[in-house]
Amino acid sequence: MRTYHIWTVGCQMNMADSERLEAALQRVGYSPVERAEDADFIVLNSCSVRASAEERVLGKLGSLARLKKEKPGTTIVLWGCMVGPNNESIFKDKLPMVDHFVSPSAVDEVVARVPNPIYTFDEPVLPIADPAHPPVSVHVPIIYGCNMSCSYCVIPLRRGKERSRPLAEIVEECRRVVARGAKEITLLGQIVDSYGHDLPDRPDLADLLAAVHEIPGLLRLRFLTSHPAWMTQKLIETVARLPKCMPEINLPVQAGHNAILKLMKRGYTVERYKDLIARIRATIPDVSITTDIIVGHPGETDEHFQGTLDLVRELRFGKVHIAAFSPRPGTKAAAMEQDETLAVPYWKKQQRRIELERLQQSIATEENAKYLGRTVEVLVEERVKGMWRGRDPRNRLVFFPDDADWTGKLARVRITRTSPWSLSGELEGKPVTTQPRAHTPEIIPLQTGYAH
Repeated sequence: MRTYHIWTVGCQMNMADSERLEAALQRVGYSPVERAEDADFIVLNSCSVRASAEERVLGKLGSLARLKKEKPGTTIVLWGCMVGPNNESIFKDKLPMVDHFVSPSAVDEVVARVPNPIYTFDEPVLPIADPAHPPVSVHVPIIYGCNMSCSYCVIPLRRGKERSRPLAEIVEECRRVVARGAKEITLLGQIVDSYGHDLPDRPDLADLLAAVHEIPGLLRLRFLTSHPAWMTQKLIETVARLPKCMPEINLPVQAGHNAILKLMKRGYTVERYKDLIARIRATIPDVSITTDIIVGHPGETDEHFQGTLDLVRELRFGKVHIAAFSPRPGTKAAAMEQDETLAVPYWKKQQRRIELERLQQSIATEENAKYLGRTVEVLVEERVKGMWRGRDPRNRLVFFPDDADWTGKLARVRITRTSPWSLSGELEGKPVTTQPRAHTPEIIPLQTGYAH
């Protein structure tokens, strides 16, 4: 029996790529194993967005070096964002344990490195390795690469220019994924709301959402990650209009001061971002806005950071993904970091990160506490330590106990306990068999407490 092991670090796009690779490897006759030591074919799907991610990958490769010596027949592939276009030579001499270097998302190129495949196939690969146990929620990439030039970001250098997939191809893949048992689809892109601008007929994300929405059996539809520059009123109104589109939008702001946004080359101001959030909330009153923030970007002063704190207090995001600035080779911000007058000390970056995390934790505590005693509709994903785990329309984790099998079903759960990170409660009624009512106030009250 030929075996494989995939180790993945990074964003949802990397996770989606690995899901596809899993399915492809099984279709050529390979079986998964939990330990790399037991595998004939090992793939590390890498991330280079932060230095810490690259360090994890290099550490993993270091641990595989001994395995390579003990089992020289093992094939090791380094895949993903660490292996961008034309940079394989950087690693070949430094990482002798690696047999092949493959660029991000190139599933076919990884499979082509498989020694002695048992089968071949011509059909497109779906991100479902085991049709007998399909995942409840599946990620489907719709656009690869990035055309932006944010100062801190290495993605355009590693994933290349934006390439949208044809709308009909995406819809057909989503149809096949749902036919195999998936209930929720998340459409993915580095900048997902720029989808379609490079296609001949120029469809946009709103058009794609409307098309995927019509697939029978699909219960929920999401997308990420968006950029404020591409978030159109048409897209906002489409999310509000389509019941299967969940009331959750990820819209990275990255900083709360115009001076830093300008240095980051984000292309908008704080005022424009706040106006966009107000329009989203006016159109989708029960929406949850999540965001990404980088602290410690070169040039960020205490005053600039205070602007970020003030913005988070005012907008009260549902979730904030916070990162301390990490210089990435080849980016403009990495060059700025070399200037001692602009660089923010490591200790101050961490201090700001912790302060912002504490602020967001207090906001999340207050916002989630408003759900105590309310009933939410939960798409159940799996059982964890005796509790069913799923997500409400706003993508909050919800836990509840029950003896029946709720996998892939919609459950109404009355919330009895809240925390900054999740909700838990008691089951009400029987499994829901109708289409979801994502925006009905009797399930999720419209009063969210957000500042408008």
